[in-house]
Amino acid sequence: MIKADPANDPRPAEAIRSALGLIAGEIPVSVYLFREAHALLLSSPDDLLDLEDGEVLHRFLGTFFDMAAEILYEPFSTPPPRALRGKPLPPKDLGRLIPGFDHTIFF
Repeated sequence: MIKADPANDPRPAEAIRSALGLIAGEIPVSVYLFREAHALLLSSPDDLLDLEDGEVLHRFLGTFFDMAAEILYEPFSTPPPRALRGKPLPPKDLGRLIPGFDHTIFF
Protein backbone atom coordinates (compact mmCIF):
# COMPACT_ATOMS: atom_id res chain seq x y z
CA MET A 1 0.00 0.00 0.00
CA ILE A 2 1.35 3.37 -0.99
CA LYS A 3 -0.09 6.46 0.66
CA ALA A 4 2.79 8.93 0.50
CA ASP A 5 2.83 11.59 -2.19
CA PRO A 6 5.84 10.97 -4.48
CA ALA A 7 6.24 14.73 -4.94
CA ASN A 8 6.98 15.15 -1.22
CA ASP A 9 8.29 11.82 0.00
CA PRO A 10 10.79 9.22 -1.28
CA ARG A 11 8.82 6.27 0.14
CA PRO A 12 6.80 5.60 -3.05
CA ALA A 13 10.04 5.15 -4.99
CA GLU A 14 11.33 2.80 -2.29
CA ALA A 15 8.05 0.87 -2.43
CA ILE A 16 8.35 0.37 -6.19
CA ARG A 17 12.02 -0.63 -5.97
CA SER A 18 11.31 -3.09 -3.15
CA ALA A 19 8.30 -4.57 -4.94
CA LEU A 20 10.35 -5.20 -8.07
CA GLY A 21 12.90 -7.05 -5.95
CA LEU A 22 10.12 -9.32 -4.69
CA ILE A 23 8.71 -9.81 -8.19
CA ALA A 24 12.19 -10.75 -9.44
CA GLY A 25 12.21 -13.42 -6.73
CA GLU A 26 8.96 -14.71 -8.26
CA ILE A 27 6.78 -13.42 -5.43
CA PRO A 28 3.52 -11.97 -6.76
CA VAL A 29 2.98 -8.39 -5.63
CA SER A 30 -0.20 -6.35 -5.65
CA VAL A 31 -0.30 -2.63 -4.88
CA TYR A 32 -2.95 -0.26 -3.59
CA LEU A 33 -2.46 3.44 -4.27
CA PHE A 34 -4.21 5.89 -1.98
CA ARG A 35 -5.22 9.29 -3.34
CA GLU A 36 -1.92 10.89 -2.27
CA ALA A 37 -0.05 8.46 -4.55
CA HIS A 38 -2.21 9.04 -7.66
CA ALA A 39 0.73 10.84 -9.30
CA LEU A 40 2.24 7.40 -9.87
CA LEU A 41 -0.71 6.60 -12.13
CA LEU A 42 -1.09 9.98 -13.80
CA SER A 43 2.50 11.08 -14.45
CA SER A 44 4.66 10.08 -17.36
CA PRO A 45 8.06 8.65 -16.41
CA ASP A 46 9.70 11.88 -17.61
CA ASP A 47 7.49 13.96 -15.29
CA LEU A 48 8.80 11.99 -12.33
CA LEU A 49 12.48 12.75 -12.92
CA ASP A 50 12.34 16.03 -10.98
CA LEU A 51 10.94 14.39 -7.84
CA GLU A 52 13.05 13.22 -4.92
CA ASP A 53 14.11 9.73 -5.99
CA GLY A 54 12.48 10.48 -9.33
CA GLU A 55 15.26 8.65 -11.11
CA VAL A 56 14.19 5.44 -9.36
CA LEU A 57 10.56 6.01 -10.37
CA HIS A 58 11.56 6.90 -13.92
CA ARG A 59 13.62 3.75 -14.22
CA PHE A 60 11.33 1.20 -12.54
CA LEU A 61 7.70 2.36 -12.47
CA GLY A 62 6.74 1.13 -15.96
CA THR A 63 8.31 -2.27 -15.34
CA PHE A 64 6.55 -2.52 -12.01
CA PHE A 65 3.15 -1.78 -13.55
CA ASP A 66 3.81 -4.37 -16.26
CA MET A 67 4.82 -7.06 -13.76
CA ALA A 68 2.61 -6.43 -10.70
CA ALA A 69 -0.04 -9.04 -10.04
CA GLU A 70 -2.70 -6.41 -9.42
CA ILE A 71 -2.88 -2.62 -9.33
CA LEU A 72 -5.69 -1.12 -7.27
CA TYR A 73 -6.24 2.53 -6.49
CA GLU A 74 -8.48 4.76 -4.45
CA PRO A 75 -11.15 6.07 -6.81
CA PHE A 76 -10.75 9.59 -8.14
CA SER A 77 -13.24 12.22 -7.01
CA THR A 78 -13.52 13.33 -10.66
CA PRO A 79 -12.81 11.12 -13.66
CA PRO A 80 -9.09 10.85 -14.45
CA PRO A 81 -7.90 12.57 -17.62
CA ARG A 82 -7.06 9.28 -19.31
CA ALA A 83 -7.45 5.52 -18.94
CA LEU A 84 -5.33 4.11 -16.11
CA ARG A 85 -3.69 0.80 -15.37
CA GLY A 86 -5.43 -1.08 -12.62
CA LYS A 87 -8.87 -0.74 -11.18
CA PRO A 88 -10.49 1.52 -8.61
CA LEU A 89 -11.34 0.17 -5.17
CA PRO A 90 -12.73 2.28 -2.33
CA PRO A 91 -10.60 2.10 0.86
CA LYS A 92 -13.57 0.68 2.78
CA ASP A 93 -13.49 -2.34 0.44
CA LEU A 94 -9.74 -2.79 0.80
CA GLY A 95 -10.24 -4.33 4.25
CA ARG A 96 -11.88 -7.43 2.82
CA LEU A 97 -8.84 -8.13 0.61
CA ILE A 98 -6.12 -7.75 3.23
CA PRO A 99 -6.69 -11.15 4.92
CA GLY A 100 -5.91 -12.83 1.58
CA PHE A 101 -2.40 -11.35 1.43
CA ASP A 102 0.60 -13.07 3.02
CA HIS A 103 2.21 -9.75 3.97
CA THR A 104 1.20 -6.12 3.90
CA ILE A 105 3.67 -3.23 3.77
CA PHE A 106 2.56 0.37 4.07
CA PHE A 107 4.66 3.11 2.43
